[in-house]
Amino acid sequence: MEDFHVFINHYLAKWKAADVEFIENLIDDTFQGMEVRDGSISSYGKESSVTGWKQAFAYFKDKKMEWVLTPISILPLNEKDIMAIIKATMTLDGKLIKTSNLFFQTFTMKNGKWRLIRSYEETGVTNL
Repeated sequence: MEDFHVFINHYLAKWKAADVEFIENLIDDTFQGMEVRDGSISSYGKESSVTGWKQAFAYFKDKKMEWVLTPISILPLNEKDIMAIIKATMTLDGKLIKTSNLFFQTFTMKNGKWRLIRSYEETGVTNL
């Protein structure tokens, strides 16, 4: 578990740095994702996930934006799988935006490395 805490801090730093190569390599080929946006549910795999990360990072590249990533909880699911619940929002021009996305991400240890295998995302969660 201590190993996972080191990993998750590294992961969040790479996310903040918009390191799409790291994210792409982290997502397992068996990845399954689900997103709820404006009441609509969509499912996606690794290819769509990587495309989404690339688009998000590219969109904000030249903007005065900073990610605000808050780990909410880390839950061991079994001997090799751990779920991290992460609240993700951002500041634009130094001001916190009005909404966050809540990520429930499941990681597994595979060949000595943590891999992202599942993600469930609630978008548009109001920032208080």
